[in-house]
Amino acid sequence: PDSPAGSTWMPVYVHSKIMIIDDVFLTHGSANVNRRSMQVDSELNICHERMDVTQPLRRHLWNIHTKGLQNAVSDVADDAAQGWENIITRNASNQKNGLAPFASLIGFMWNGASRLRLD
Repeated sequence: PDSPAGSTWMPVYVHSKIMIIDDVFLTHGSANVNRRSMQVDSELNICHERMDVTQPLRRHLWNIHTKGLQNAVSDVADDAAQGWENIITRNASNQKNGLAPFASLIGFMWNGASRLRLD
């Protein structure tokens, strides 16, 4: 939501990764989730299995990225998915109309058969 109304939306690349599984397991750091990154490259992650830390963090992150829309931060996956879809739809409309993003979630889809390394 850092793109002001009337300006081109600027995507932001964040290198840090967080993976949360079942609100219990958490890993956070620079490593990708693959053998090379976890065992060979010079990457650093922390991980733990503490629901009392992981679940509040997941809720906090979802709250940030959804601006706290009630169902978008729900612990019920179907409700959260619908909330995210509502935000994505709203942001698509905002972008089309030159308005600022409502929240950080935007839709993306690649239907092409080829991939390019343009990043």
